[in-house]
Amino acid sequence: MKQARLMTTARNRTRRQLPPLNALRAFEAVARFLSFTKAADELLVTQSAVSRQVKNLEDIIGVPLFLRKAQLELTEEGKRLLPVLTDSFDRMDQVIGSFRRQSKKPPLSLAVPPTYARRILLPRLPEFQAMHPDLEIRIETPPVNPDFRNSGHDMAILFGETEADGLVADVLMRERSGPLAAPALIAKSNWPDLKTMIAKAPLLHVRQGNDSWYDWRLLARQLGLGGVPVERGLVVETADQAVQAAIAGGGVTEVDSRLCQDEVNSGRLVAPFKINMLTGRTYTLVCRPDEVELARIAAFRSWAIAALAEQPVPEAGDAPAIPA
Repeated sequence: MKQARLMTTARNRTRRQLPPLNALRAFEAVARFLSFTKAADELLVTQSAVSRQVKNLEDIIGVPLFLRKAQLELTEEGKRLLPVLTDSFDRMDQVIGSFRRQSKKPPLSLAVPPTYARRILLPRLPEFQAMHPDLEIRIETPPVNPDFRNSGHDMAILFGETEADGLVADVLMRERSGPLAAPALIAKSNWPDLKTMIAKAPLLHVRQGNDSWYDWRLLARQLGLGGVPVERGLVVETADQAVQAAIAGGGVTEVDSRLCQDEVNSGRLVAPFKINMLTGRTYTLVCRPDEVELARIAAFRSWAIAALAEQPVPEAGDAPAIPA
């Protein structure tokens, strides 16, 4: 009896006094992106929920982890904590991922860009689920491409000028981009030509890494208008947010119309000028060569190539007539 009490006391002395896992996950995601919005997208929760978790963690450990300025910054304590958590979560992800792949009936785990998931994949996914009702599917929507080779995902859809060396890669969609805006904004703005629109219109930007202006710079350069300034307007985290802002009349978005097909077909967004340019960026489905024959991966790959590849481009309606 005495020995049992001593063992219990020893265990209590060595018990880890760690904060809640959700609070640590929230901090790690915010610190990695320096963005509450991107962290919320990755964790599939609201921005306010992430903010509460981080505040809870700061209260528990008794030190601030962020300097909440115009641009979010880590404190010295935050800088010390981030690499420890990132390394720990990465190692857990790799080990748990290996367990899932070895299990008898593992789920299919996918990493998909947020806007592509919401507007292209999820509306079509019930077809695949009906074909494979016993297959559990887990979708994560990181705001930037994951390090797929070292992640625990079975497959990923990567966006950009994708480097897929050593992976099995299938291009699902080549980005075609052009300006779209609400009809009322176009009607009142009196842009006589494309150059004037790019120079004067309120532009909507989707942040690409540390570059807030990349998409409009790319389009202007491809149109031979590289010298026209685009560094102004509203910067958001996802194309979906840019589409919603454009519908509300907040500016002109530069987006692939297949990501807002309903809005284009209904006339809520129209093209001020008929432009539909290949950007060189793609949505590419990738998996590992040694896993391509696994039943769940082979099934999704076959379905995705047939169901998702190169969706037709909706014809954007004509812009309202410009008053004389």
